[in-house]
Amino acid sequence: MRKNIYFVVSLLTIVSFICMSARITGYDYQSTDKGIGPVKNVELGPINKKMADDGKAIFTSKCIICHELDQKKIGPPLRNTTKVRAPEFIMNLLLNTVQMQKENSTIKDLIKKYNNVPMSDPSLNQTQARSVLEYMRSVSK
Repeated sequence: MRKNIYFVVSLLTIVSFICMSARITGYDYQSTDKGIGPVKNVELGPINKKMADDGKAIFTSKCIICHELDQKKIGPPLRNTTKVRAPEFIMNLLLNTVQMQKENSTIKDLIKKYNNVPMSDPSLNQTQARSVLEYMRSVSK
């Protein structure tokens, strides 16, 4: 009986730690789909303000045509994307848009939901995609 109590307490401690880590980073660890593309791992730390500012400029020039932060436009609102998608997923979508739309079930479902309008390829390099990710992290609630 005593072993079971220790086991349960240990398990709850581990779960609490994981939940606290998810809150600190702003990332929902239930989203394990990393997408299809070159990005296999993204190390998140504090938001890089310079990159976030660069990402905002990219978002304004390339994404705002179809996306807003809080309202549905041609595509989905993006404010809390970083809470439901892995950072690798976001970067892979920006870097490998065409293949992600053809092969990733999440993206295929979103295209159906948003009037069968595919996302145009933003033609970003990896640094630019990371900057957009930092911007998305900075605006997330």
